[in-house]
Amino acid sequence: MSSSSGQDLDALKASLRKTQAKIRAEQSTMADQTAQAIAAEADRIIAAFGLTTDDIIAGYWPIKTEIDPRPLMAAMAERGLKTALPATPKPETPLIFHLWQDGDVMIDGLYGTSEPHPNAPVCAPNVLLVPLLAFDDAGYRLGYGGGFYDRSLAALRQDSDRVMAIGIAYDAQKVVSVPIGAYDAKLDGILTETGLKQPKAV
Repeated sequence: MSSSSGQDLDALKASLRKTQAKIRAEQSTMADQTAQAIAAEADRIIAAFGLTTDDIIAGYWPIKTEIDPRPLMAAMAERGLKTALPATPKPETPLIFHLWQDGDVMIDGLYGTSEPHPNAPVCAPNVLLVPLLAFDDAGYRLGYGGGFYDRSLAALRQDSDRVMAIGIAYDAQKVVSVPIGAYDAKLDGILTETGLKQPKAV
C-alpha cells in the first residue's frame, strides 16, 4: 500500500480510477462466469469467516460493469443467512441497509442504482460485499470516490467488533499498491474468478 494525503492522494486515485475502470470493462466479457464462480465460494466464505445463520450479508445491485453478487447472495440465503441491500442516502453519509431477498420490490435509487423499498426492514449487516476498481495484496481497495463504503464500515464497526468487508473483483483488477488515506477501510477478503483471497499481513 501507499499512504498519501491531500491533493496528491486525490490525483493518484483519480488517475488510477480511469485506468482501472477500463480494465474492469475489458474483463466484463466474463461477468456471468465470474458471478457463478464467486457463488460457488459460498461454503468456503462461511468457513473462512465463521459465519452462521445469525449473520446478515449485504450485497449491492450491480450497475455498469460491476460483477453481480446476487448469485452468491442467493447461495448464502440457501444456507440460512439473511441477505440485504443498501439504499444510497445523500452524499457524505453512510449507506442504509434493508433486508432483501430475491423477488422483493425494488425502487430506483441514486446514481442509476436500484434499492429496496423504504418499507423493507432496516438492518445492520455484519458482512458487506463491496464493488471496487482496484485492490492490492494488503486488502486495500479503490472505490469510486464517494466514500460510502468507508463511512458505512466505520459506522457499523462502532456498534460491533465483527463486521467484515469482502471485495468483489476480477484478478486483473489487482495492483501493486492502492493509494490510501486515513479513512480508507481495509478489506477482510477479495473474491475473484479464481476464488477467495485473504489479505497478507504487511
